[in-house]
Amino acid sequence: METGTIQKLESLLLVSVPRDLMDEEVLRLRRQVSQEIRRYRSRWVLLDFSQVDICDSFFGRFIQSMADMAGLMGAEVIVSGLQDAVIETLIELGMTLPNIQAVLDLDDALALSREELLSGESPISTGSDAAKNNLLLANDEGDRNSLFADLTEV
Repeated sequence: METGTIQKLESLLLVSVPRDLMDEEVLRLRRQVSQEIRRYRSRWVLLDFSQVDICDSFFGRFIQSMADMAGLMGAEVIVSGLQDAVIETLIELGMTLPNIQAVLDLDDALALSREELLSGESPISTGSDAAKNNLLLANDEGDRNSLFADLTEV
């Protein structure tokens, strides 16, 4: 079964999520996305769910885990293409997806990423400026020891 396609568009990774993902495929997709974030130094990950028409609590956890992983790598997650039934189910399950921006389509996602790029804001939205800079520096140079030392001061 297909695990999804990942394409680079400007500073954004477009991840087309297939209709039916099994547990091991979710893990594989997460690994692929993390590799591509690092490879392209992506600031944004767009999860396109336009092919997905049903969901459960696992689906919501998948979205949140992708956002957590991307955030640790300095990227932000945008979700698009959520079908009405999927949204209703997420609400009925009481799922909230903090730190995730939702848009209707790819055009809105590109506009959002361009707006942030023009404003000069980093998608990393927590912690002090020094910690943010150290996180980016540690990712660039592989200096994880100083990263963790600086983060403990925050």
